[in-house]
Amino acid sequence: MRSWNRNFCLLAFAVFSVGMFFGIYFALFFNFIENRFAIEAHELGYMEALREVPGFLNALFIATMIYFAPPTIGGISLIVMGVGMAAYSQISGFGGLLFFSLVWSVGFHAWVPLRSLMTIVYSESDEKGEPIGQLRSVESCAMLGTVTLCMFGVELLEFEGIFLIGGGVTTIGGVVLMFSSRQLRVKDENRFIIRKRYWLFYLLSFLQGCRKQIFITFAIFALVKVYGTNRDTIIKLILINQIVIFVFSPIMGRLVDKLGERVMLSASYLGLVLVFIGYAILKNVNYLYVLYCIDNFLFVGGIALTTYLNKITTPKDLKPTLAMGVTMNHIAAVTSPLIGGLIWMKFGYQIIFISGALFALISLFFTQWLRVQPMVFETKPEFAD
Repeated sequence: MRSWNRNFCLLAFAVFSVGMFFGIYFALFFNFIENRFAIEAHELGYMEALREVPGFLNALFIATMIYFAPPTIGGISLIVMGVGMAAYSQISGFGGLLFFSLVWSVGFHAWVPLRSLMTIVYSESDEKGEPIGQLRSVESCAMLGTVTLCMFGVELLEFEGIFLIGGGVTTIGGVVLMFSSRQLRVKDENRFIIRKRYWLFYLLSFLQGCRKQIFITFAIFALVKVYGTNRDTIIKLILINQIVIFVFSPIMGRLVDKLGERVMLSASYLGLVLVFIGYAILKNVNYLYVLYCIDNFLFVGGIALTTYLNKITTPKDLKPTLAMGVTMNHIAAVTSPLIGGLIWMKFGYQIIFISGALFALISLFFTQWLRVQPMVFETKPEFAD
């Protein structure tokens, strides 16, 4: 495991803390907002749209980060995430829920491109799919432990106590990350770019944002709101899902390296078309549980997009292009839940998932244009103190 040097281990701990954050979020948040605030679909859409607004700021984050080391900004980002989650324990109204969701979202959206960048830079392996998959397994391991904590601890600690623990651990993860090589910066890197040769990466990032946000926002919410799925069942569902991801993440990363990005993306998008159609037309809730796990298993699209960009971009273009991809992703992520919530109220939840199938089908179509022609460099990317 050549990729596991000191910096990569510190990054893995930070990723572990983020895994705990989202283990708590997905296991408890939707039941929390239903039980405490009786949220309706259109209100959830407003909240998710507002929470995704910081995604538009990724280009701005990257423009300012040329003056700071990525681990420094990444550490601050995780601290902000931790504060936002811990504050959930103190809120008493929908306004507070909106505000602190926005707070932790600012930290998270600064973290997303930095995680991909640091994974590529800190890994000493020539093939990047496997270390990305390894970190996904680390994240899933954290989510497994956290979901177990939620299952047995929520009765004792209640929602508020679990949120405090999650916020505290995420904050510690940010502090630990700052002990990695804080002076790493790519020499002569660009601050803000949009290049024609990256058009397919931008487009697939946008389409990924459409389908991903539809599922993240409405899949569990539909189980809770439409089928009355209780908190314990949701926790068990997340637990099973994370076991599958933990086991198969490194394997998927190796398959991306072996079979290539186009093959793996095509298989992923084809599977997603079937998942969304099934979610729209099947009425047996047990089938929906299976489809939820399958959707989360098809995370390979995120790995393949990152390795694809790493092969076609220059070192100085890498960070700003990753950030621009996240920005494109969140143009879709802001509008999808907002429009989706209104569609739910007007036409029913089925239309939302049919739309997700359409976005996955369009992604499958454009993936056939994907051709990897790696950039050739005389030397590896240089880093400066």
